[in-house]
Amino acid sequence: MDAPRYERYSSVPLFEGLQPEEIGALLGFSQEVIVEPGDVVISEGDIPGHFFIIAEGTLDVIKSDGKNPKVLARLSDLSSFAEMGLVCDHRHTASVVAVSRSRLRSFSIAKFKELLEMQDRTVYRMVLGLARLIAMRLQSSDHRRVN
Repeated sequence: MDAPRYERYSSVPLFEGLQPEEIGALLGFSQEVIVEPGDVVISEGDIPGHFFIIAEGTLDVIKSDGKNPKVLARLSDLSSFAEMGLVCDHRHTASVVAVSRSRLRSFSIAKFKELLEMQDRTVYRMVLGLARLIAMRLQSSDHRRVN
């Protein structure tokens, strides 16, 4: 991918602070996945194998509580999901389902763990972006509980 194609990914929180060429290197480890409306990308209860960035499209995060599934969030362009699998091996706590035809970038968690073991500096910096993202989500969750 050339610089203009991956520069747009600089607004992805996971890539915060990375240079365009570093983002391009990370995207080089991903695969493009096209999903259609209704396609389940990840299923609640599954073991994480990949994390995703939405290049284009809309997906819902759905939590099943028996009979009545609940939409927890609607994700769109340049959102990421399932990235918690990079730092813990817990099963997915919700499903992610395509609302519209969507183009995703799929990243192998095993590959990123391998790069971390090789002490890849760019991956370490991405994990720092992940820590910021988790903190931001926790803060947002705390705020919603207070209000």
